[in-house]
Amino acid sequence: MGTDRYDVIVVGAGISGLTAAGVAAHRNLKVALVATGPGSFVTGPGWVKAQEILQVSAEPGLREAITFFCEMARLAGCPFAGDISAARSLPSVLGELQSVALAPLPLWNAEPRDGVSTAIAGVRGLTSFDENFMADRLTEQARLLKSSGTYKARQISLSRKMGIPVTTLRIAQSFDRDPDFRAELVSALRKAAAGFARILVPGMLGLDSSVALTAQFEREIGCSLSEISTLPPSIPGLRVFHHLEKYLHNIGVELYRGFPVEKMEMHDGLCTGMTIASPGRTLNLHCESAVLATGRRSASPLGIEYVGRDQQMQPLNSTGSVMARNIFVAGSLPQSGTGDIGDVTHILTGYRAGSLAASTRGNHAAR
Repeated sequence: MGTDRYDVIVVGAGISGLTAAGVAAHRNLKVALVATGPGSFVTGPGWVKAQEILQVSAEPGLREAITFFCEMARLAGCPFAGDISAARSLPSVLGELQSVALAPLPLWNAEPRDGVSTAIAGVRGLTSFDENFMADRLTEQARLLKSSGTYKARQISLSRKMGIPVTTLRIAQSFDRDPDFRAELVSALRKAAAGFARILVPGMLGLDSSVALTAQFEREIGCSLSEISTLPPSIPGLRVFHHLEKYLHNIGVELYRGFPVEKMEMHDGLCTGMTIASPGRTLNLHCESAVLATGRRSASPLGIEYVGRDQQMQPLNSTGSVMARNIFVAGSLPQSGTGDIGDVTHILTGYRAGSLAASTRGNHAAR
């Protein structure tokens, strides 16, 4: 058996778990991140809607949490644009405009613009993105907004065999691995963008791509370039996950990927660690505190006794008693009457849970 001791163990690699791990790591604590896979936010664009901000605008510490997350994302190489006090209308995969307060930078400049001619470039064989539908829908949306911007559909072809079906994930993987593929893509997009002030493409520009590479693409294409997120898996969402996970690893967070929590170790109202089911051997991780950021599955590691959390984010059983004083629950709540109100809640609760877990250092000795 392996045995390791940590100040904080975070379970779950959704946006709340990544935020919680970042908070604890930035306080120079020894942190482990345990997850079976990326969180559900990778199925979406990775943006934060203005309505979600409005719903939690009265919550204390909201701006502090958002500021921390945006700074972590910037340091990770996947900066977000925007602010919680303003919004832009960004296109969804359905051609509808969403009021968005924060978004990954490659999505941020896709809003309707007066007097701007925009090419919508699809890829031959890519079934998850219809450039003609998107151009028609955005033309109608711009008309409703009384915007004078125009949209025209264009389609590019790539010589690389992308498999059947062609997917944005396969394109993104080729984008990351092959400079020749990127050069061909630039050439095709340059032709599609001729005569336009801007070009919008499906989210496909790599999982590991940087802001500098996107800027280089814009220079080589000769106009503004933005992505539109497609059906899951969302490349922009996956890109945020990849960058944040790599960043956490680089600042010292130990990653346990693909391992479910088999058992939580409890003694005298404290969590002293957990058993991780890994191939070949069982891992025993010991901790001073833990963050459960597994969304609606947060009940799973704690068993059927878990029914919710209190104002201090501590888990409660059916009698209303705290199950463990050094466990903090982030993300969505099971049996929540309000439902999941978006990634801003995950960022906020991840930040709070990470801060509370970090503050217990020295209060509960790992055993």
